[in-house]
Amino acid sequence: MNTQWSTQTPVGDFVKDNVLCAKTFEDLSIDFCCGGANSLEDACQEKGLKPKEILNQLQKLENLAPEADSEIKKLTPGQLTEHIEEKHHKYLKDAFPRIASLMGKVLSAHGGRHPELQELQTAFTHLREDLEPHLVKEERVLFPLIKKLEFQGLGNHMKATAGPIRVMLAEHDRAGELLKKIREITSGFKTPEDGCGSFNALYEELKFLEEDTHLHIHKENNILFSKLETIN
Repeated sequence: MNTQWSTQTPVGDFVKDNVLCAKTFEDLSIDFCCGGANSLEDACQEKGLKPKEILNQLQKLENLAPEADSEIKKLTPGQLTEHIEEKHHKYLKDAFPRIASLMGKVLSAHGGRHPELQELQTAFTHLREDLEPHLVKEERVLFPLIKKLEFQGLGNHMKATAGPIRVMLAEHDRAGELLKKIREITSGFKTPEDGCGSFNALYEELKFLEEDTHLHIHKENNILFSKLETIN
């Protein structure tokens, strides 16, 4: 049992210590990426949950923590940027056009009976329009800067990343709000009774998009950026 965890522990720290906690938070609609600084108690109270009961659930996951999770925390900032690009940036670049195509197909077939699909398409389009240039800024500006400064020895030079990081944090918050809107529109990604296979596939894709993007943002906000603050 992790004796360092309590109901006052920030939710982002749970996922930082054990990535399996992310699934529990996803199921409870608790924001652990942009809202990672909120304590477990505050997050639970906002959702009408009992903090001690949720803490017990999270404690039970400790022995199941994958080795890869602990390895991620050992990465240097530069190595972590490479991991994020290879795993999460690549996923988004592949997923966005695939989901957009599926969205158009489902909207065409079911839009008449499900007007919420138009709102869903708008929210997804805004998310894509926000995150695609966001990835470019990270890959061309922030991440190369981090790797360059790391190569030069880090130290106080990492303060040069403060400005770009503030921009990234604001854009992460915006993405978090859009993901929350998508979850609300889809009623938690529940396919309607008259939904076809494509309808179900769309909601499954959107659910995974939410899960991966939350973990992506968590790794940047709560691990990468935290490492840089420590160095500063």
